[in-house]
Amino acid sequence: MKSEFQQGKIRQYNADKGYGFIATSEEDIFFHISDFPLADGEPKRNERVKFVVVENGNKLKAIKIERVEDNSAKAKKSKVSTHNKSITSALLTNFRR
Repeated sequence: MKSEFQQGKIRQYNADKGYGFIATSEEDIFFHISDFPLADGEPKRNERVKFVVVENGNKLKAIKIERVEDNSAKAKKSKVSTHNKSITSALLTNFRR
């Protein structure tokens, strides 16, 4: 099995059960929350990640999961929109004083 990083998106995550699946171009890969970096919160649907795949019995499992910054046009537009809203809020707060 490859020990190099692959990329995918979180397809599904069940917080109650502590596991989910990462969609890749070939198949969905199982992951357990203990292999996910929780510093920035729980996994979110469509969040981009990179990971190493290992065999877990006769199935595949993702380990060493890392978040990947989404640089797509849609993500950039969303970041700009969020930034603009925070600037607008700050200006309005100062204006109301």
